[in-house]
Amino acid sequence: MFLTLVRRGTALAVGVLAVVALICLGSYAMGIAALTNQGRTIWVVLGGAFVIIGVGAVVLAITRLWLVKRSAFTLVDEFQRLLEGDVQEQRVVIDTIEASEQVQDQSAVVMSRQFFTLRDSIDGRATQFVALAFALKTMTSFPFLMLIATVVTLGFASFGLVFLGILIF
Repeated sequence: MFLTLVRRGTALAVGVLAVVALICLGSYAMGIAALTNQGRTIWVVLGGAFVIIGVGAVVLAITRLWLVKRSAFTLVDEFQRLLEGDVQEQRVVIDTIEASEQVQDQSAVVMSRQFFTLRDSIDGRATQFVALAFALKTMTSFPFLMLIATVVTLGFASFGLVFLGILIF
């Protein structure tokens, strides 16, 4: 289930990265061309920071997903240890897996919602389940990182239209 989510999440994130990079960098360049003096200086600093935030959020998501994929064997071992724990932990793992199987046809963002309960159940024992804790952090933070990139991209698209108007007129 993790690897399915990692595969879908990576595909989504790579597509988002292409769109974010194109719109943010294009609007950033138009802003530099359209503005003068103090406005340009402010845009270089402020716009540059938001380019880093928008692109960085997606790159962080891709990097985390890649690290989860690399730790697949460790994840299997940690899941087995978690299933050997008490009945409540077993129930949380089984419920998470069943819920994940029901949304297999959904997007990576929808699938990642299923992992919040499992993440909460191992909270405080992250040192026992290092790979699992990291994987759950990756899965549960993925929608937030995509949201950040989307909001920044929409902002840049709006500014890009303004800068295009300035350049045309």
